[in-house]
Amino acid sequence: MSGGAAPAGWWREDDDDEEEQPEEGQAPEEAPAERGPGHEPEPRAGSSVSEPCWSCGAAMAPRDARCPSCDSTRTHVLLICGDPCLELRHGPGPPLTLGRHPDWAPRTAAFFADRPKISRRHASITVEPDGTAWVEEPPAGSHNGTFLNSARLAPGIRTPLRDGDQLRLGLRVSIAVRLYGPGPATGPATATATATATGPDVG
Repeated sequence: MSGGAAPAGWWREDDDDEEEQPEEGQAPEEAPAERGPGHEPEPRAGSSVSEPCWSCGAAMAPRDARCPSCDSTRTHVLLICGDPCLELRHGPGPPLTLGRHPDWAPRTAAFFADRPKISRRHASITVEPDGTAWVEEPPAGSHNGTFLNSARLAPGIRTPLRDGDQLRLGLRVSIAVRLYGPGPATGPATATATATATGPDVG
């Protein structure tokens, strides 16, 4: 095609690496703001960008409901703690236990070893196949309590977690909760149940 303006939606790829120059009278486009860690640019609509499986790290295409490597679904909870620096992902199956007992809480005991305010058996997180997640203290309770959005949980009562909740173990360890639902559609999925149980302090 020669001469005149190109029709809308048409473009051509040049073989050279020259920067595209703005047309006369047109302001140059600003470069997108630099994003920090954890703020990756969103893929364009219709793109097929693989994402790592939360469980094994293998690539998962957007259409994949299950990981082709380990067969895990996309359903999981992400727990983010700043102090101590800790990030945990957990999916459906046995509960994720939080505490200082190395046998009862093997994934977290080392991180909380120097935190005497965290009980040896403090709390557990369960994720269901439908994307809902629950937190529960052992029936015996914890020494300094477990708090969900500032409300203290009653021991032995399973309490639903929602995407964006703040979970606190004792007085100082705060954990942000992110939920990811089942199926090819990725992203946080809000749990359906919303009640929060409260109870008397446990000594």
